Amino acid sequence: MNTLRYSARLERCAVLGPGNRAVFWVFGCCFSCKGCIGERYKTGRSLETTPQEAAEWYLRQNADGLTISGGEPMLQADALSETIGLIRAARDCGVIVYTGFVYEELLKKHDPDINRFLGQIDLLIDGPYIQDLDHNQPYRGSENQRFLLLTERYRTELETYYKAARSRQIELHFSEQQTMMAGVPGREQADIWRKIKELGERNVQKI
Repeated sequence: MNTLRYSARLERCAVLGPGNRAVFWVFGCCFSCKGCIGERYKTGRSLETTPQEAAEWYLRQNADGLTISGGEPMLQADALSETIGLIRAARDCGVIVYTGFVYEELLKKHDPDINRFLGQIDLLIDGPYIQDLDHNQPYRGSENQRFLLLTERYRTELETYYKAARSRQIELHFSEQQTMMAGVPGREQADIWRKIKELGERNVQKI
């Protein structure tokens, strides 16, 4: 049975794709992008689940689709592909994935797990985060990253949601267990978030 390692998941999000989306942040990454906001998804705490449980989690939500980020999703292509297959066996689901790999690089790998996963993705945002090319483009970390339609599902949204956006938006989610930021932050937003996280961690240590 496949094991799926992840850092966080969120039931409702409006800033990582059109509609009300469930979001899954996988754990583990093969890149070392300077200034990456998701460093904790590489070196922090991780959780484990199975594709079956992850699919059941998604199906309990009233979500319009699933966004997968990380971390690096392609490192767990087999488990994520199984998860999407289980979800779509029960109901239709639009899938958006962020990856640090360039799409053409993935195709050259000729990896059956990655190819199967790519065949289930509707919209791929590809390419590594490059801090010098971070000009606050909405919905992507740096200018080199592309919105690639791998199916026709989000063709309209590519113009009306992604390309029409003028600024970055984030969401902050607070619970007794954790504080989370969803979205692609600007540099000022990222700095504020780091301060919030540091304050929260200090308060937890005092309890």
